[in-house]
Amino acid sequence: MLHQSITAIACSLGLLCLLGPAAQAEVANPKMPSSKMPKSQVQTLRVYPMLERTSQQGKCPKEVKVMIQPSPYREGSYDSSGKAQFQPIAEAVEFEGSDRFSVTWRARLKPEYRSCVGTAGLVESKDTPMSSSLLRMRFVNGNAYFILDTTGISDINGYTMSILQQKIEAGNPSWRWGGTD
Repeated sequence: MLHQSITAIACSLGLLCLLGPAAQAEVANPKMPSSKMPKSQVQTLRVYPMLERTSQQGKCPKEVKVMIQPSPYREGSYDSSGKAQFQPIAEAVEFEGSDRFSVTWRARLKPEYRSCVGTAGLVESKDTPMSSSLLRMRFVNGNAYFILDTTGISDINGYTMSILQQKIEAGNPSWRWGGTD
């Protein structure tokens, strides 16, 4: 009923009359239809083991998956939420440290990966590392360190992107970051 009233008022003012019924419903309904929601993206941090000079080269995971969910567009700013999928490789996630520009989570590697020494970074395609990345990892001393760092990375207006939220969700590092548009 409210939807019909909003549509009728808007049409009487000449605002929506040129739009079809489906478009009128989208404009009048304050909830964004699921077909218009930004799609979540699965991104990959590829693991690069360190070349050890000993015969005790540790086994490292091949990759770590990250889910990124952009928020719907709104005038003046943007933000995205993310979560690293740690269950396959690590347990007991904790905050290692944070400041206004960076947050680091630490987790104990699962037994099969505890001897891993290496790093990880986002890849654009199967084998092409990104030149600059907000997300990185390191593997050392039986732990995985997941790093979200906005240092030196600006939004389109030249401002440093902001870390808006940092938490541990279902045993995984979770965050929200954003900037101006």
